[in-house]
Amino acid sequence: MKVIKPGLFTTVQDLGRYKHEKDGFSVAGVMNQYFYKLATALVDNENSAVLEVTLNGPTLKFSESNIITFVAYDAEIYLDDLTVPVNTAIFVDKGQVLNIKQITKGTRGYLAFHKLLNIDPILGSLSTHTRSGIGGYKGRTLKSGDTLSFKDKNLNQDVIGNKFNVEEDEEKYIIPIIKGLQFDQFTDASKRLLTEQVYKISDMSDRMGYRIIGESNLEHLDSADIISEPIAPGSVQIPSNGQPIILLNDRQTIGGYTKIATVSFVGRERLSQLKANDEITFKWISVEEANESYKEYSNKVRRDLDLIKIKKFKSLDFIRPKSKKLGQLIKGK
Repeated sequence: MKVIKPGLFTTVQDLGRYKHEKDGFSVAGVMNQYFYKLATALVDNENSAVLEVTLNGPTLKFSESNIITFVAYDAEIYLDDLTVPVNTAIFVDKGQVLNIKQITKGTRGYLAFHKLLNIDPILGSLSTHTRSGIGGYKGRTLKSGDTLSFKDKNLNQDVIGNKFNVEEDEEKYIIPIIKGLQFDQFTDASKRLLTEQVYKISDMSDRMGYRIIGESNLEHLDSADIISEPIAPGSVQIPSNGQPIILLNDRQTIGGYTKIATVSFVGRERLSQLKANDEITFKWISVEEANESYKEYSNKVRRDLDLIKIKKFKSLDFIRPKSKKLGQLIKGK
């Protein structure tokens, strides 16, 4: 598969490089696990490596046949000159060109493949961490002219047409947070202000962390600095300027700024679909509430994956050319 255009920020990702943070390796991995799991399930290749696409996607020419899907809230996608739907497993033949022109709703999407990407894992993961230059394809974002290959596999034609309807999160701009390790090192006014004011996502935001801008600065009781300590995903650091930084997948493993809060798992899933200039508000929740919301999320994922596995939803569009006539007959055309 040849990369004709790479897109804005396209990387190979899976669930991440766990159990190596103690050695200084960032987890990396997909920013949105729900979309990732849907994508790999739709092509019957659960937890395999995918291409994570941010806003503007790549143009790819396939050197062999495959079955693919692109999972996003919505996107403008073309296979050769034909518009293709999101969240649907489609057959692509040798020589065809896929153009993920842009994500039109949300920020990130996931291109999954029925055939496995032929990439060697590093520390048990194929995820790309661009800042350290490890994992994925040469440890970096894709570039024009790159060539990715796939492992041999007979295509399971029954996968073609798998689809799923992804519903938009009605509370996508509300970010749940729990108290951080240095919560008591901030003024009472700042603790209230964090959830009372609206924050705008800065254009200096990426997979490492989101810088957000509020009208008023948060204030420390003493210093913004602490002795460096391990950083949990979603940690909300407050440097001396009083403006929060939410640390995400590509974060460093230790840090020396005070942390007023930690964004919950569900909150991080929401953040992954937000971009620069989007506005968010924080909402204080308890650890128990965070655990309960994660259980609800996990149950939803399990239910949705089960629906895909029993082929609850099926599309007869974009099937193999030899099968189009049969598809039309089934449709009654």
